[in-house]
Amino acid sequence: MSQTPDILMLGWELPPANSGGLGVACHGLAQSLARLSTHISFALPRQLPAHIPFMDIFDHDLIGVQVTAINSPLRPYRTAADYSNSVPIPTQGWAQDLYQEAFRFAEAIVRFSQTRHFDLVHAHDWMTFPAGVAASQTQGKPFIAQVHATEYDRTGGYLDSRIADIEARSLHQADKVITVSDYTKQIVCDHYQLPAEKITVVHNGLTPTDFQVETLRRFFPHDHLVLFVGRLTFQKGVEYFLQAAKRVLEAVPNTLFIVAGSGDLYQRHLLEAAYLGISQRVIFTGFLRNQELSALYHAADVFVMPSVSEPYGLVALEAIAAGVPVILSKNSGVKEVIRHAQLVDFWDIHKMAALIVQSILFPNQAHQLNRLAQFDSQPLTWEAAAAKTLALYHQVIA
Repeated sequence: MSQTPDILMLGWELPPANSGGLGVACHGLAQSLARLSTHISFALPRQLPAHIPFMDIFDHDLIGVQVTAINSPLRPYRTAADYSNSVPIPTQGWAQDLYQEAFRFAEAIVRFSQTRHFDLVHAHDWMTFPAGVAASQTQGKPFIAQVHATEYDRTGGYLDSRIADIEARSLHQADKVITVSDYTKQIVCDHYQLPAEKITVVHNGLTPTDFQVETLRRFFPHDHLVLFVGRLTFQKGVEYFLQAAKRVLEAVPNTLFIVAGSGDLYQRHLLEAAYLGISQRVIFTGFLRNQELSALYHAADVFVMPSVSEPYGLVALEAIAAGVPVILSKNSGVKEVIRHAQLVDFWDIHKMAALIVQSILFPNQAHQLNRLAQFDSQPLTWEAAAAKTLALYHQVIA
C-alpha cells in the first residue's frame, strides 16, 4: 500500500462557486489531505460546451489538488422541477430528468476515471454517490461515501423517495461511510438500516480567517444585531427564527435581525416577516461569502442556528471563532463538540426569544460562554479531520 494514496474525490461544488456549506467542507478536507501528501483528484459537475466531456479547471485556490469539471448540468440543491424547466437536453445529450442525469454523470465519471490512477473513490453527496459506486465497481477500487446531510435532514421527512433510494443503495454499496456527526450517524442507521460499525464519524473543521471588520455599526450604531446564516429551506428553521424575532422586538425594540442566505423559501420568508409586522427590522442579505460574511459575524451580538435538522453546523463554528455568542438547535451535530453553548428546541420560539434577549441584555455573561465555546472548538481543525480520514483511507485500501 502506498503511503501517499491517490484519491478520486467527487462532490457537487467547491468555492468560490459554492452555494452552501458542503463546498466549504470539501475544500477544507481536500486541502488538508493534500498537505498530508495525499494525491487528490477532485471531479465535479459543470456545464461545458457539448464537445468537451471534461476539462481541468483553475478557478480555485486549492494547492496540490487537481480539479476537473465533468460536463453535466447537475448543481447544488437543483430540484427535479428546476432541472426539467431549465436544462437544454437536446443540445447536450443530457438526461431527461435530474435522477437519470445523476446516473449519466456516473457514466461520464467512469470514462474520466479510466484516464487517472486512483486507489479509492470518495464521494460527498447524493448526486455523486452513483458515480462513486460506478467508478469503484468498474475499476475494482474501494468506495467511501461521506454524508453531510440526508434527504431526511433536507426535507423534514417530506422526502423525495427517489433521492432517498439513491442514498440508501449507495451507502449500502460503499465499503465505508463517513458522517459529520454522531447525530447524522444515528439518522443513517435508523432510516437506511446501516450497521453502526460501518460508519466513522469525522467532525468538520474550521478554516481560520483574518478579515478585518468594516462594521455595520456605521449604519446601525445603536442596534443589537442578531444573525442567521444558512440556506432558506425548511431544514434551516428560518420561520422559527422570525417568530422568535417578533417576541424579541417586544422586549428589545432596537434589535435588527440579519438573514444571510438564499434558497427556495426566500419569498415565503419575506411574506412571513411582513405578516408578523417586523419587515422593517429584518434584513435579507442573500448568499454571502468571505469578507462580507466575516464582517457580519464580527458585527453580530448573537448568532442563532434554529435548524429543524442540522447534520453538523459549520456556520456555528465560524460564529464562535468570530467571538459571537451562539444559540444552537438541539437537533444539530455541532452540539456534540461545542459543550458551552445555549441550546434550544427549534420549535420553542418562546425560549429562543428569551435566550436572545438574555444574550443582548447580559453581554458579559454571553461572551464568557463564547470564550468557553472557543476553547471547545480548538481541536476542530481540517488537519484533524484530514488525519482521521487518511487513516480510514489506509484501512480501506489495505
